[in-house]
Amino acid sequence: MESSRKTTLEMHTLLLCGDGQFLGTTRGVLNQLQVTPKIVSGSDAALAMIQAHEFDVIIVDWREIDNLADFLCAVHRSKLNQECVLVAIVRDLLDLRQAFAAGVHFLIHKPASVVQIERCLRAAYCATVARRRKQHREPVSIAASVSTRTRPFAEAVVVNLSEGGVGLRMSDDDREGAYVSVAEEVDLRFVLPDTDEMLQLSGTVVWTTSSHCGIRFGYIPEAERLALEGWLTVCVERSLAELCGRMRAVCA
Repeated sequence: MESSRKTTLEMHTLLLCGDGQFLGTTRGVLNQLQVTPKIVSGSDAALAMIQAHEFDVIIVDWREIDNLADFLCAVHRSKLNQECVLVAIVRDLLDLRQAFAAGVHFLIHKPASVVQIERCLRAAYCATVARRRKQHREPVSIAASVSTRTRPFAEAVVVNLSEGGVGLRMSDDDREGAYVSVAEEVDLRFVLPDTDEMLQLSGTVVWTTSSHCGIRFGYIPEAERLALEGWLTVCVERSLAELCGRMRAVCA
């Protein structure tokens, strides 16, 4: 559970709830998760916040929204928040059906215990980190070896790394475009930074320049996939923490 707690540290959250008792309980859970939400008590105020600020998670009491269609349309069309995780607080089966039909990601069913609220919100924040990890491309400088069907070995440097592939800078001896070409299959070997994990991966060249190329991974074995996902999750969390620190410094 410790990794989940770290994951939620830097999440920007909007909470629309007019129920004082439930709001107090939810704020208590968010405080335990080290999340400080922006709280509004009406859908107009929530819409204004959505249009002006970017949020990782938006939590709404389904009965507090005056016009569901307009509200959801504003969220989905917002350039800032169209990919946020949406959590609905519902009371009955009708609320639940409406929320699911609207594409809400997680539900809190009132009355809910502290444990139920915490589980739901942890899942919401973990989903946000998973999405960011998939989109994240981490700048690095990692020594790597590259081989193709025609050449068994060349030195290279991994300059960025994501779940889907890598950017490579070829060694000085291979910078004239002679080593790899678009659509060529390659094998890579490199060690993840700050770990002892040696990744042996295969992929396809998707672009080249005189000195760099991009590789899209093919099948990734389970052990390598888990190691890469775990490492990228740490990178995302670190980036979120740094961003939050800069924001706090600006607002201080």
